[in-house]
Amino acid sequence: MIKFRLQPPMLWGTTLRKKILLPFFLVLFLLGVAATLGSAFFVTGALYRTSDERLLTSQEATFRALKQQEALLQTYAHLFNYTNARVAADSGPSQAAALQETLFESLRQENISIALVPSGTGLALPYPSLQELFSKVEKTTLPAFGFAADTGSVPALCFAAPAIQNGKVSQVNLLQTPLTPEYLKNLSPDRRINFFLQSPEGKLLAGTRPGREIPRLGPEELKAVFAGIPVFKNSPDPLPYRFLFQAIPLGTDGLAISVHELPLADVEMLVSTLATRSITTVLAALLLGAWLYCRTIRRILFPVQELTKATNAVSRGDLNYRIRDCGADELGRTAESFNSMLARLETLYAEKLEQEKHLARTQEELRHQESMAQKNHAIARANQELKGRLREISALYQLNQAMISTLDLGVLFDRILQVLKDVIRCEEMVLMLYNPGAEELDVRKTVGIDPELLKGVAFRLDEGITGRAARSQRLQYIANLEAETQNLNYKGKRQGRGSMVAAPLAVKGRLAGVLNLHKPTTQGFSEKELRLIQAIANQAAIAIDNAQLYEKTRNQSNTDELTQLANRRQFQVILKREQAQARRYSSNFSLIMIDIDHFKKYNDFHGHLQGDLVLKRVADLLLQNTRGIDLVARFGGEEFIILLPKTSGEGAVAAAEKLRLCVAEDPFPGAEHSQPGGQLTLSLGVAEFPSHTKDVYELIDLADRALYMAKESGRNRTVVWKPRQDARPDSPPLFPDH
Repeated sequence: MIKFRLQPPMLWGTTLRKKILLPFFLVLFLLGVAATLGSAFFVTGALYRTSDERLLTSQEATFRALKQQEALLQTYAHLFNYTNARVAADSGPSQAAALQETLFESLRQENISIALVPSGTGLALPYPSLQELFSKVEKTTLPAFGFAADTGSVPALCFAAPAIQNGKVSQVNLLQTPLTPEYLKNLSPDRRINFFLQSPEGKLLAGTRPGREIPRLGPEELKAVFAGIPVFKNSPDPLPYRFLFQAIPLGTDGLAISVHELPLADVEMLVSTLATRSITTVLAALLLGAWLYCRTIRRILFPVQELTKATNAVSRGDLNYRIRDCGADELGRTAESFNSMLARLETLYAEKLEQEKHLARTQEELRHQESMAQKNHAIARANQELKGRLREISALYQLNQAMISTLDLGVLFDRILQVLKDVIRCEEMVLMLYNPGAEELDVRKTVGIDPELLKGVAFRLDEGITGRAARSQRLQYIANLEAETQNLNYKGKRQGRGSMVAAPLAVKGRLAGVLNLHKPTTQGFSEKELRLIQAIANQAAIAIDNAQLYEKTRNQSNTDELTQLANRRQFQVILKREQAQARRYSSNFSLIMIDIDHFKKYNDFHGHLQGDLVLKRVADLLLQNTRGIDLVARFGGEEFIILLPKTSGEGAVAAAEKLRLCVAEDPFPGAEHSQPGGQLTLSLGVAEFPSHTKDVYELIDLADRALYMAKESGRNRTVVWKPRQDARPDSPPLFPDH
């Protein structure tokens, strides 16, 4: 059931007076703050609009002033051309010369400089801005305006007027008005507004505050400016400034950007003052209202205080306390009802004491009976737990007996699963062993599930519930498989229903496998069964680890460490078995003795590490190109020997030639530099049982003599032993004891 609390948490535990006063004054304060902020917002907007109007007015004034200055420069240029033509037409001092002097004086008074640049020489000036201006005038024979910001410390507004003689430009009259900060300041009627001129590329040309950094316009803002739309922008400086950007046409084809800057410190100060005074007024009103409101509330809450005193007295056990007269209003009637309630409580309290005495006697008898029942129940529960523990101990004992009695993995698996089936009463189990090389879990044994159904199923450590148990090495219990998203159902081979336990088999952090147990019902495993499964899994992991270590030790004693082929000892054991089989069934077999040609040269040239890689590669080639029933073994050093059951000498020669060609065609790294002929080759000797000899040790010796003949004959070849080919009749046998 949802309970609604009408009071905020900050009022819990406070007095009734505070609960009445605090919300009231909080609402008043919030209304005052809202009114203050709203006023500040509207005033700020009005002030910003006023600032924008001031900027627009200043922009219009400066625009008109610049246009007037352009007209003045044009007028002076025309007058100068006129007077210059008159002077050239007169042979001596004349009225035109006097007029020209008057014109020069007027230019000086207007702070306008003039330069007479012969045609073609202006392009040689070291000022790119003037070069561009002169080039435009001489090409078009028309006057042009421009800004020169690279001719000195002060930029200037330039007007270039061509002097035409015989249809050609004879000279260019350059008039310049320096755009000093004082001059630009006088263009605007508002002295607080700063004025700047920028090129269309955003480069500062002139301004009332040299070195001032002006905010850069974005692509959309520049597009608006060039379209003739004023753009307002605030500066990110610590002190607030308002900027107005607008395009100004220069002459007939030129363009510049005017920038007007207005400080907003007055606006910020006015807003701050307004907010301060509004807050002060609100606080004063709150204090006065609080004083008046508290006095009124105090008189209203007097009956409530009396009720509180009476309640405290009753909580201390004083049922004789009575409330004084509190008037005839609702609180007074509540006080009268409270007094009546106290009188009734005295009567009820006396009756309660008598009932408590009777109840205490009854409860004492019930506690005694309950204690006896609990003891009997505890005894029964202890007996049940002892039976469960005995069953667990029996299961662990059976498992330990299985560990002691066998090291055969197959037998061990059967006994582990049988113990689990008897103790846990689980009809479906899957035992999976971990393959470190492939980093996979392979199915090795099943109970209650067809082994053919799960043949070839393997799990990586990041797959499904089994992989999760192996990766974390913690028991995973899934109470309902149908609700588990990571259940892979053994790669779709089995429908997953009921419950499942995946118990990792790990010893000292080494993963041996995972044991999966299934029950057809959900919530099928109890807590006791989970503990018992974990204990059995720990014991089983030890047993499996011991058996695997035993098999690994046994395999290592029969296997060459480098090439993983059978070693000399294992070869001799299997050779004796093959000899017995051949004698029993009157069959034959052959041996191929193999030596790598010039292996010492390869080792000396490339090092023993590369030589070991060659030995492993040759071993792989021998295994890949022989039958499954053939036995390939490393005989020692760079020598290998192959047992070919039920194979004649001719068949052994064919097999040897196949091996020789495979090795010769394989590109061994560096063989072209260290081996004669540029390739790694084999020499092979063949001997057959029983046509060559019936003694297996002598048979090995004959194969070795045939190998010697192959090396003496030039290497990289196969030789079958024949008595007349034996070049070492006096050489000692390989096994002198036989």
